[in-house]
Parts: sequence; C-alpha cells; structure tokens
Amino acid sequence: MPHLSSGQDHPQPSSGGTNRPHQVISSLFTSNPKLAQPHAKPLPKATSKPSNAPLDSSTFSGLGLSPLLVAHLESKMNILKPTSIQRAVLPALLTPSFPSDSESTTQALRDVFIQSQTGSGKTLSFLLPIIQDLLPLSSLSWIDRSVGTLAIIIAPTRELAKQISDVLETLLKMRLRSSESNPNDDDNDGDQGQDTVSTTPRMTRWLVSGLLTGGSTRTHEKARLRKGLPILVSTPGRLLDHLQHTSSFNVGKCRWLVLDEADRLMELGFEETITGILRALEGRRGLAVQAVKEGKSTEVVGMGGWNWEERRRTILCSATIREDVRKLAGVALVDPLVIKATESDSPTLANPSASSDLVPGTSTEKFTPPSQLSQKFVVVPLKLRLVALLALLRSLISQAQSQSQLRAGRGCKVIVFLSCTDSVDFHWKLFGGAGMGGDAEGDDAGAQSKGEVGEEGEGDPKEEEEVGEKVEVKSPLLPDTSIFRLHGSLPLQIRLASLRAFSSVPSSKPSKSNPKVTPTSACSILLCTSVASRGLDLPLVRAVIQYDLPTEGGATEYVHRVGRTARVGKGGEAWSFVGPSEEGWVPWVEGRMRGEAGGMGNAPAEKADGEGKEIKIEGVDVEKVLREGFGGKGKEYEERATEVQLAFERWVLKGKENAELARKAFTSHMRAYATHPSDEKHIFHIRHLHLGHLAKSFALRDAPSNFSGNHNNKGKKLPSGTKSKSHLSQSKSQFSSKVKAGLRTRKKVRDDSDDSGDPEAERRMKAAVRSQGRLLKKGGVMMSSGTDEFQIAGGSALEKLVNGR
Repeated sequence: MPHLSSGQDHPQPSSGGTNRPHQVISSLFTSNPKLAQPHAKPLPKATSKPSNAPLDSSTFSGLGLSPLLVAHLESKMNILKPTSIQRAVLPALLTPSFPSDSESTTQALRDVFIQSQTGSGKTLSFLLPIIQDLLPLSSLSWIDRSVGTLAIIIAPTRELAKQISDVLETLLKMRLRSSESNPNDDDNDGDQGQDTVSTTPRMTRWLVSGLLTGGSTRTHEKARLRKGLPILVSTPGRLLDHLQHTSSFNVGKCRWLVLDEADRLMELGFEETITGILRALEGRRGLAVQAVKEGKSTEVVGMGGWNWEERRRTILCSATIREDVRKLAGVALVDPLVIKATESDSPTLANPSASSDLVPGTSTEKFTPPSQLSQKFVVVPLKLRLVALLALLRSLISQAQSQSQLRAGRGCKVIVFLSCTDSVDFHWKLFGGAGMGGDAEGDDAGAQSKGEVGEEGEGDPKEEEEVGEKVEVKSPLLPDTSIFRLHGSLPLQIRLASLRAFSSVPSSKPSKSNPKVTPTSACSILLCTSVASRGLDLPLVRAVIQYDLPTEGGATEYVHRVGRTARVGKGGEAWSFVGPSEEGWVPWVEGRMRGEAGGMGNAPAEKADGEGKEIKIEGVDVEKVLREGFGGKGKEYEERATEVQLAFERWVLKGKENAELARKAFTSHMRAYATHPSDEKHIFHIRHLHLGHLAKSFALRDAPSNFSGNHNNKGKKLPSGTKSKSHLSQSKSQFSSKVKAGLRTRKKVRDDSDDSGDPEAERRMKAAVRSQGRLLKKGGVMMSSGTDEFQIAGGSALEKLVNGR
C-alpha cells in the first residue's frame, strides 16, 4: 500500500531498487481558503425537542399549545392540566407551524365533530386553537381590527353565549411577550422593560371579542361590527340578521366557525337559521375573492397578503349524536374527524368515513352522566311536593353549613329545574313572600334590588329602566340563602344579573373602611327552566334538583340537567322528584343511559365506561327527606310540614294577584305535562294525576275550575284491560263538539226567527240533545247526567255540561 505523505506532490522512491509506477498524492491541508475563527460559545442545553419523541399529553405544553397561552392558563386561570376531551381535541385542531408534507396539512385543516360529556371542558378545547391560530397575525404590521371577523362561535342561548364570551375575554388578556424574552428582567410582565435583544417578535393587541345577542340595540352592534370584531360570539338569529342587513359586517376572511351545543340548536328549531348562516358566509367569501381577483378590492395581494386558498374550518360540538345532529353535520362539515373522550380518560379519534358515527340510524346512543355524580330519586305524593322541596333545600343547606366549604368561603349553590316559566315565577315569589307566624312577609321580605343590571352600558335603554326589578329574594324558611330565577321570558339584563349574582363567591361582611359592601349570602338557589340545562358552567354547584322531570329530550335532557354539577372531576348530587304514577321513569331512564334500545331496563345492566359501575339511581324515602328538613322527634316533622303548607296557602289567599299567579302556574304546569312525547305517555299522562292533590303543591286548596269536575277522578284507574276508558274519552269529545254545534244552530234559529220562543224550534233542539246524549257511556253502560232535559235546552246549563262543570 503506498505511503501517504503530507508534503508536496512528488514521486515516491521504491525500496529494493525496483521501479514502480509514478504516483502523485495531493495534500488535504494546502491551498485552502482562510476561514474566520468562530467565537467560543457553549452550546445551549435542550435547544429543541426530539422530533420523534412521543407527546406528553398530560400537559398543555406537551400538546403543542403556545407558551403564552400555557403561562396564562397556569398563572391567571389556575388551569394546570388538560381534561380528557382537551387532550383529544387540541392535537387535531392546533395547526402545525411547519407541516412536513401536504398530507399533514390536509389532516390539520379538516373539520371536527366533538362529542363528550357535559362539564368536560369543551369550551377551552375550541377557544385555545382559535387563539393560537390567530395569534401569529399579531406580528404583521398590516393586521388590525379592520381585517374583519375571523372566527365565529354560535351558541343556542344568550346565557351560554355570554359565558363563552367571558371565557374568551379572559384568555385574550394574556401577555403578548413571554418573560423569557428579557432574561435580565426578573419582573418582566411582557409589556415593560428596556429595549433589549429579543427573539420574539413584537405583537399588537388587536384580537378583540364581541357578543351579539338579542336584547342589545342593533345600532350599537353595527358600530362595533364596523370597527371590527376578530372573534365573535353570537346567537343564531342575531347573527343571521346582521349577515343579511349589515353591509359593514366583514366576514369574507372567516377562518373558524364553531357550532356549540348542536343538539340544543336543533331542538330549538335553528336548522333553517344555521343553513342560512352557512350560505351567507359562503356568499360573502365568494364576493370577497371575486373582488380581489378583479382588482376591485383594497386588500393586499401577492407576497405578504391574505391566503385566500385556505378554507374555513368548522367545529361542531354536541353531547349526543342524534338523527338531527347527524343531518346538521352532513350540511356543515366537510370530511370531518369525530373526536370522543370517555370517562376512562382515554380519548378516541375516529374517521367517520371509516366508522358509522355520523351515518343515520347506525349507532346506539349511550349518554351517561359523570361517574362521580351521586344520583337519587324520591317518590313524593303530589300533595307533599311543595313541602318536600323546601325540606330538601333546608337539608342540603344545613349539610353545607356544617361542612368546611362555607368556612372556606366557597358557599353552597343549588339549582332547581321546573317545567315552565309561570311555575318559576310563582315559586320564586312564594319563597320570597311567605313566612311563618300567620301573615306573609310581603314583597319586601329580604328582597334586594340589584343596581348592576345594565352596568356594561350595552343594553337597551328600555331594559335599563327595569333596574329596579328584583333579582334576588330571601326567605325566612331558608336562612342565609339568596334565591334567584332564570327563564327565557325575563329581560336579558335581568337574566345576566341573576346568573352573575348566583355564580358569585360569597363576599365579606361590611367593614368600617368599606361600609357600602353588601354581604352576599353563603348559599344560593336558582329556580330555572331547561334554559339553564345546556352549556352553562356555574361554579360550586353542590346539587341539582329536578322538581319537574324533563318534558322533552328524555334521558338526554336529564343528563344535561344533572351535568350542571359534578363538573371537571368534582363531586355533586342530583335529586329527582317522581310522582306515584311515574315510578316507571326510573328504570326507563336507567335503561336509556345504558344504551338499551328499549330503554326500559329489562336488558342486563352494562358497566359505565372506565368505572365498572352500574348506572343506578338510588331511591330515598320521602319521610327521610321531610325528617331531615324539618327535624323534630318521631312524627313531629309532619306537624311542621303542615304549618309550612298552611303558611304557603295563606300567602296565596292574601291577595288576588297571588291567587292568580298560583292558578296560572298550575295551568301552565298541566300544559307542559301534556307535552311529554308519545313514547313516554305510559309514564306521564294527565289522566294518572290527582289534580286536587297536585293543586296543593301550588298552595291551592282546590284545583282551578277549568281543571275540576271529571278530571279530578282521573287518579282512580280502571282495572287493566278495560276498553271503556278510550271509548269514554272519544264519546265525550264527540259529544262536546256536537253539542257545541247544536248551540250554534240554536243561536242561528233564534236570530233567523222573529219569535225566539218558537215551540217547534225548541222541540227540535230537545230531540237533538236527547239523541246526542245516548253517545255518553260509562263502563259500557248508559250514563245519566242527572240533568233534566229541559235544563239542558237552556244555553247556560248546556255550556256548563260541555265544560264539565
């Protein structure tokens, strides 16, 4: 092997006198250009993460969230770890800064269908990706609020829209520069400090959120839209109204569209509204793109301009995948990813093109409440409903006051669901006005007027005049407790004030330095309809009471209601009041939550996901509830409950307004009860109710006249297999309609005849009434009405018979 030399090129002599071929060897270290010597600098530690290392899904940083957002969540919002649904959604929605190939880019820009339990943190799962996507635009000098609306979030109710808006505003208050940008300044807040060399670009605070809901003036909303709202939260009707009538509403560059609580959107009949919104967004975008191509737009085109090739991403959130939700997903989503999170903290990601999740009629719905939730039911006789509700409230408040949560300033909050708005108003005024001692406390019994209604300055002037309307009442029967109400018929400002006051943490007592501070009660009760069952994140809710079971939505609505407590891993209680004729509801709803097709609880019980528990609702004796609520020895609680009932009845009898309010609440409750769907009629039917006993639960001593008479006997069931019940109902309906026609005929005869006492006309009328009376039977036997036929011929007596009086 030839010897390698570092000298000049020359032939190497051979040993042994033998001449070998001439070889030229080039030196590696000669004739090289001079290079600048690098400065001696130690290598930084952990400059980057391994590209093939698995993600740490237990932290927000490991999921790829921006350090600015992570620091804000930890320091300002005290959120340290992501929930199960957030671990599943964030990797799919967070757009990578430098995708490795076109396939990853397409994967990152797909639409998403999010399904998870209530109270699992869905709001942050779509707000965080939206902010992270728009945050880099803050470093562009030509980006400001005039760019228009880039993200739209649609919520079904005003309360949920306001709640999302509040969370969004909190997130947008984050620092725009991390503390690592100035290592020499330990107290750097991101906005102060000397001009130092920083690797992070300066960002402008242009991201502003807006809220569009019915109740605010359109003029004020149009002014804000004209100025620019990059992120917008709105209800469907208000959004479509501005898309159709506000020309300055710039949505041509919209990058995100979120449909939150899609199942509730469909229940409230927003299908056509959502379709109109989708068409309007596509139309506005098409016009903007056409204007840019034709050079009629002032937008920046070319390098550094807006990327018009990037499509809008749509996110649909729903707790259930029902038929109507699948239909909406087919219209709004393009090639979506279906993301679910189970109780076992193992999120799943499915592609609907390879699964049947979004194919109509191919999946069995299984919708369960949180596993840590304690579910209980009480079978309550109808006449004891009102006192049993008060006893349960007193018991829950007493338990909370004996525990450490009140001493820690956390308070005790209870939500009571009722069937209709009139019932909410009645119970709210009843608890606030009735008292012990023989007389009602009056309208000023502990009632407070909230002056903060409309304090944001964005309400309608007409509604701001209602500042004096009461938001909070107190009852001597529920000491140290504030009572609020919430339903869809209240003015928007009153609704928001009630939610704000109910959600507030108990305040301290007035001090000498600040005597104007009004102490907030340690416990709060919210009387509401199903308007508060979806999406609302009300903190520190100890228990949910379903005083009236859901009239629509079945097991799904039940789970949504009880989901207001036991949120994000915390505990809670759910109580349901069940009537004697409604005991079949318990196995029915248990079967539905287990995913059984029949929903009647006949199939073997399945285990809840990840917990190994049966979905079971525990029964509690009503006597135990009354005894714990009213106390006493032996049967003393019965006497105390009677005194409370008499106090409520005295309040109703105190004035005509109170009595009318009670009768109106009773009537509205009956109408709501009759709206149960056909597959629940075997459990909820008006003929199973004893209306006289039910009237006692509205502090009425008798049922209203329009529900008295024949209906009062409906509590007595006929033997099973008797066919006369349906025949009797049909015959009575035919009899009423035909007799009413006879009344109109009699009136016409009198009007057409000169002599109103024509004996021939009277004879024909009597014969017609007698012939129709043969249709009225009871138990297959002709029934006598006990009324003389000549009395029937009289108009007033006949009308009484028709009306059942």
